Amino acid sequence: MKKRVLSILLCASMTAGSLAGCAGKTNEIGETTGKEEHVTEASSAKGETSGAQITLFCDDAATQENFQDYVEAAERATGLKIEVLAMPTNTDDRTAKVMTILSSGDDTVDILSVDQEMILSLSGTNYLEPLNDVLTPEVKAVYPESFIEMSDGKGVPMFMEIFCFWLNSKYVKEAGMESVKTSEEFTKFLKAVSKEGVYGYGGGWEQTYVWNDIGEFVNLFGGDMYDWSNENTQAAVKFMKEMVDQGYTPLSQLADQYTELNQRIMDGSSASMLNYSSFMPTYDAAGRYGEDDIYIAPMLNLGQEKTYANGWQYVLNAASPNKEAAKVFLSWAASLEGQETYGRTFSRLPARTDVVDDPDFTVPGMEQLKSYLKTTTLVPRPLPVNSMEYINDVGALFQKYVSDELSFDDYIAGMQKCIKTYFPDKAK
Repeated sequence: MKKRVLSILLCASMTAGSLAGCAGKTNEIGETTGKEEHVTEASSAKGETSGAQITLFCDDAATQENFQDYVEAAERATGLKIEVLAMPTNTDDRTAKVMTILSSGDDTVDILSVDQEMILSLSGTNYLEPLNDVLTPEVKAVYPESFIEMSDGKGVPMFMEIFCFWLNSKYVKEAGMESVKTSEEFTKFLKAVSKEGVYGYGGGWEQTYVWNDIGEFVNLFGGDMYDWSNENTQAAVKFMKEMVDQGYTPLSQLADQYTELNQRIMDGSSASMLNYSSFMPTYDAAGRYGEDDIYIAPMLNLGQEKTYANGWQYVLNAASPNKEAAKVFLSWAASLEGQETYGRTFSRLPARTDVVDDPDFTVPGMEQLKSYLKTTTLVPRPLPVNSMEYINDVGALFQKYVSDELSFDDYIAGMQKCIKTYFPDKAK
């Protein structure tokens, strides 16, 4: 039986025999045959590494109570003993810690989980071990091509996250609306629900986070992040400032990352937000996810229905003394079983496309996320290799603009200069 497979990058060519492009508004979708498992050199070495110990340095999933369930499933499948260290939740602290471990040759950590920003900075270095014997052609074929290209073959995708539009149903009812999707509906919603102590929209606008919102509003308005002379690009950031000026979103969120944003929509001080689907476990664990409470709504269409999709990846420390054992774990993590286990344990959308398309697989919000896969154009986030410097510059300029420290014209000039600096080949 054939399964539909998703690919989420704007690639002109696809891996032969795996994915085929499809024009129009939807994602690039193709066909692949069944859910076969392929034995790699690493997985065949399980017997040789049984009982070996490896150390994982992991993202915030490691702080969840059910993380031990995932670890125990991995240990049963691989015969390994797995120690887990939790990363700092703050972006700057987390990035600094990862870079310190890898650049110093620290061999106490074998496997690390990294986001797109970190992997772009690391993939061209010798800090990461190549994973050709884990990421065989057969394994690569069941992942979005963009995820494989992102790490240059040095990362195993952990999960897929989509930048979604979330609503607090209480305020949708209060506004007397059935949907919040078009520009007119979104503006009506913001006006109807914003009042003292409540804002129609909430964002993670801290300096290292706000670039997600900026890029997404540019997507929704049909703009181009590489072209700041584009009228739609300019309209997007004008709209974001107008939300502040009209009292629809708080200026105080310039200090907020997603932890604070999630709290604001749960306590009702924000009625809607743009945020990643990977935060589903936060709402599921709190018993707050559902169409009668807080839920993922269809993506806004303020001119175009387009949003970001990406995911974290496992990487192997080149200094690890336990590479073969680590590759046994990575092979399992990349397998059908490993991806299903990760998805079900953490209520996250797996990165493997055959798992996503399996009608028997489900996680909270699965129907809404499948709707995004079918109807919304999914694109990778535009990031340079020196991503953190770019993110900080974009965030600093925007914060000055919405705080009235920069005029609109000066802000646009600053962004044009920023794009020319970081994307000299793409600046328009």
